[in-house]
Amino acid sequence: MNALPKSKYYNSVKLHILNNEQMVQAVLNWDEEHYCYFKYDAGIAYAKRMTDNDAIGFDFLIKTTFYWNWWKNEWAKRDEDFLQYYSSTANAALLHDQYLFQHNVQRLKSDDLMEKKAVAMVGYCLVEFNRSNRGEVSK
Repeated sequence: MNALPKSKYYNSVKLHILNNEQMVQAVLNWDEEHYCYFKYDAGIAYAKRMTDNDAIGFDFLIKTTFYWNWWKNEWAKRDEDFLQYYSSTANAALLHDQYLFQHNVQRLKSDDLMEKKAVAMVGYCLVEFNRSNRGEVSK
């Protein structure tokens, strides 16, 4: 079996995610700005909820690249599920409600699988933080 080179694979994944984002925007009748703000605001809310509003933990988390990449990947998975199961629904209000439910921060915080993923993600954020601060310590 011939596998795609990594760069081509990542490019195809990025294109797939972008297509899904555009389809979600079309289905919900949102523009790109509304979609991006919704995703960002939910990422901020999730970080606050995850850290129980601890200012230091929250500040640490939202400043790591790993958190935001993780958040975008998890978001893309939920968008994929939304499109697969609900995009054929003609009821615009139901679509909107279902999309909000799909990305509801309180629901995500109580989801066992998402919680396990989040715990692992924090570990990787700590690794990123330690790597980026090694240079600061030696100065």
